[in-house]
Amino acid sequence: MTQRPVRLALAAATAVALTGGLLTLSAPSASAAPSGLSADFNGDGHGDVAFAAPYAKVDGQGMAGYVAVTHGGPTGLEPARSTVVSQNTAGVPGSAEAEDTFGDALAAADLDADGYTDLVVGAPGEDGGSGSVTVLWGSADGLRAGTTVQAPTAAARDNWGRLLTTGDFDGDGHTDLAVGAYSEAYVIRGPLTPDGGTGSAQRIGTPDKAYIVDAMAAGDTNSDARSDLVLTYRTDLTSDPSGSWSKGVAYLGTASGPDTSVPRPLHGGTSIALGDVDGDGYDEIALGNVFAEEDDHTGTLGGQVVVIRGSEGGPVNGDAPMALLTQDSTGVPGADEAGDGFGSAVSIADVNGDGYGELAIGVAFEDVGTTEDAGATVVMNGSATGVSRTGARTFTQGTTGVPGAVEAMDSFGSDILLSDVSGDGHAELTVTAGFEDEGVGAVWSLPGTSDGITTDGARSFGPGSLGQSRTYGAFGAQLTG
Repeated sequence: MTQRPVRLALAAATAVALTGGLLTLSAPSASAAPSGLSADFNGDGHGDVAFAAPYAKVDGQGMAGYVAVTHGGPTGLEPARSTVVSQNTAGVPGSAEAEDTFGDALAAADLDADGYTDLVVGAPGEDGGSGSVTVLWGSADGLRAGTTVQAPTAAARDNWGRLLTTGDFDGDGHTDLAVGAYSEAYVIRGPLTPDGGTGSAQRIGTPDKAYIVDAMAAGDTNSDARSDLVLTYRTDLTSDPSGSWSKGVAYLGTASGPDTSVPRPLHGGTSIALGDVDGDGYDEIALGNVFAEEDDHTGTLGGQVVVIRGSEGGPVNGDAPMALLTQDSTGVPGADEAGDGFGSAVSIADVNGDGYGELAIGVAFEDVGTTEDAGATVVMNGSATGVSRTGARTFTQGTTGVPGAVEAMDSFGSDILLSDVSGDGHAELTVTAGFEDEGVGAVWSLPGTSDGITTDGARSFGPGSLGQSRTYGAFGAQLTG
């Protein structure tokens, strides 16, 4: 991604076992709406969630990939109401080819302002790694024909589409699209239209030369009605890329787009989410970092999550973030153990309706009992003072009411999303296990209530529920909504 996208540094060993060393899970698009409002691709008033199986075989083409949208209803996600799209679907540009990895990044937003959410799909393996970005347009009937978003420069045609997020970075009322290539990022100004129209492109540099951009997300940290862009990236400290040091940066939105002249340095990481944890109207930035101490100088064994406070002046970083969390921190369930992958994914939205955003944290390689790398997800409460250190809960496939069973190498918590799909004002928790059943993959939906996430009414589904083959494909490796 000109290796494939790195979702988690620690996923490499697991992925090698499953794929013969071909690739790892890709970086999360981090496009969950900070407010908890879900995507609505068909405009029926209920939230929808899009998933990807980027390594699935399509019409005999290995790792061609497909995406699926599951529509929401009053009781949550309804797998029976799903649409599956690949590059062999009528109206979608291109064709399914081996190693395209269609769906390796996803983002959702109403790009053409027609009232329907549109789905942006990255295929960084397209054309031998040049990559592609496709917009699938929402409508009353759900997703319809697609349009290609061209890379603006030759340099961008290096895993173009490996990262995606959306926001109104210049505050003009049109949604813009941010696209990451291997070590580059660009903002394509909106509106984007089904006839292929876009605004100008802005290259987004990093304060230090990036070896690879790991994650990208957007939100409003200073409440000025312009989206701010957050990136994490690695710089090559030695001739060996394994010695790279992860860093983060935020660029505040301005009338001319992200202000790259005043970078706001942040902690590094491998996953990003933005949302209002303390209810003051400013989005916080959560940065998950699964790199171990020897990889990234974080001083952690099993990963960490740093939460940076938003303010009128933007993100407040420095030596005293709102929270610096490991599994040895007060109020965080579990223990800081080597290779847990704490921070494999992060998401923020209000679950219990109290006006404070909860923080969900994936722990993709958590051991459950003696079962290695089964995976877990932790949900911590928001409060007026920030991330609460009381009331946190851990969910695994061994939790009462969660469908399935604890199995080695499932990686429950590969990706997570807090979003309101039922329309009741409470964000539901969607969790994926990209390596479930040796790489088939599966998705879980847990309802949100005034008391928090509950397992009552929890449901799970995989590719078989959508009429797809239950073979290796990493179903749920990416999700957005």
